[in-house]
Amino acid sequence: MREIEMKKLAVTVAASVVAASASLAGVGQASAAPIPHIYGSGSSFTTFGNHSFCHGVVDVRADAPPKKRGVVRVTATSLGFTGNGASWKRNPKCRVLFGTLYNGSGGLNKEQWVTGSFGPRKGEKKVWEVRTGSGPASVGVATYSASSPVRLQQGYGTGIYLLVP
Repeated sequence: MREIEMKKLAVTVAASVVAASASLAGVGQASAAPIPHIYGSGSSFTTFGNHSFCHGVVDVRADAPPKKRGVVRVTATSLGFTGNGASWKRNPKCRVLFGTLYNGSGGLNKEQWVTGSFGPRKGEKKVWEVRTGSGPASVGVATYSASSPVRLQQGYGTGIYLLVP
């Protein structure tokens, strides 16, 4: 009787090891389809920029670029920016600094900084890639002061939990 229990245990352990190694190794190609994700606080947030009291709303989305394992493509889409005064009329572009904080198999609490410039037209985009590594990851995006050496947060931001191919 004891011998049968040991065989069952050995088979169960072997099956578990095979299943775990197959899930960690992964198979197939990376797809360009949207990746499974959950937003912790919604995908849109308000922010302000570098001059003339410019401000607007940004919508942040994430997907996986084709044939790039462990990479998340972040797209910030403007829903329209506006400003005040003659300086806004001369230069109707609002520059913002996006701070991306991410965690994944590629590392913990890593940062990436990119600037974007948006005008009054809806639909302007800023796209960048983040190397989180494959597997579960979290990506947080917020805006910061674009013209200051001190990183002052200027928008609430958003957080995304996702499964990266």
